[in-house]
Amino acid sequence: MTQPEPRKIALYWHNGRSLGHTSSSAKVAAYLLRSARPHSVAGVTGAYRGFELLPDDVDLIKIPSFVNRDDPDGWNLRPRLAITEDTLHQVRTDLITTFLDAYRPDVLLSSHIPRGTDDELVPALEKRSAQHSVLTLRGVLFDRAKTWRKYWSPGRGPWICDHYCQFNIHTHPDVFRLEEYYDVPAAFAERMHYTGYLAEPHPLTRGEARARFGIAPGERLVVAAMGGGQGAGDLWRALSTALAAHRARFDRALLVPGPYLEPAELEALRRFWAGQEPGGPDVTIASYQEDLPTWMRAADLVLGAAGSNMLGEILAADANAVVIPRQIREIEQQVHAERLQQRGLLRQVPLTAALCGALTGALHEAFTDPLRPDASRLLWQGGSYDRHLPGEGGSSCAHMRTTVPMPAAEEIALPVPGGWA
Repeated sequence: MTQPEPRKIALYWHNGRSLGHTSSSAKVAAYLLRSARPHSVAGVTGAYRGFELLPDDVDLIKIPSFVNRDDPDGWNLRPRLAITEDTLHQVRTDLITTFLDAYRPDVLLSSHIPRGTDDELVPALEKRSAQHSVLTLRGVLFDRAKTWRKYWSPGRGPWICDHYCQFNIHTHPDVFRLEEYYDVPAAFAERMHYTGYLAEPHPLTRGEARARFGIAPGERLVVAAMGGGQGAGDLWRALSTALAAHRARFDRALLVPGPYLEPAELEALRRFWAGQEPGGPDVTIASYQEDLPTWMRAADLVLGAAGSNMLGEILAADANAVVIPRQIREIEQQVHAERLQQRGLLRQVPLTAALCGALTGALHEAFTDPLRPDASRLLWQGGSYDRHLPGEGGSSCAHMRTTVPMPAAEEIALPVPGGWA
């Protein structure tokens, strides 16, 4: 019997300041490769950490990277190479365009940014290098005014609808519905497709997870992770101070500061715990932990960042969790964490409060009144990702059916400036 031709998939994620985009793209790839139909999967990215998360069958097209920090005064973007920012963006654009034009994917999935960083996806999209293009979104985007400007304004909305036939949202609609929270044009709303969180219920029971790591009955384990960790030094100091105040409440801790945490901050974290009085808990610091989801499943308490990917892992572990939204200039993590806290699925401490000592009280509550959440229905429900893609056996392509047109520019009411109404 003749084998069908592999379905060609390209996953684009721009760069990021953490591991979230890399991790979510790796999960999409892993779920695609479960399909009975063969797939050829390529990743196109400027990320430079976390590639061990990708399945072995994914080939990687690495474009030059940039570093950007979420500071109050701006993003402070700079190339990692000794080239100008203009040259960086031109090289990235040229490499992406050349590859996609040669590869001709059946489906291009772009993570979060419709036009790519500095419009680097635009030439390939306008050449129709992919048969179908799908925009993947994390659920909460930005504040209403910024979201409107970036996705639905007259200068962006019609172009996005012309070049993307579907919008896959990697959260559960019972937690957050974009079309209810934002004033979404009908042409967008009809293309929205919710997949659930990109995390599956953990296959091990909590007892089995603890046995895997040799955690004795009654031994109290804390796991703390801040995603990629870039710029998280102040938060690790606050978190460590709060944990040290509760040192009698746990026996063992695994701290995973992330591969993007600056070396000086990692060394400061190691010095803090090396300087604690003898006889306290056993604290291990590892920049990266391959089996972090299982450690979270085994833990009595999980402390984490509030990126969408981390939140999905926390829900999958049924963890007693305290999360800290880390963003300074965006509100996505804060809104998302608040939604989950309202449902009793975790506790959250805003960044400013965490840096001012509020974690000590939050940890007291988490130790003395642990949560026992069950979020299994919000998660990925098994099977292959191709059922969420346009084409045979999946969803129908919006560009191949009658769709609601984008309203003309003069018909779109401008949002009232200023936050969340």
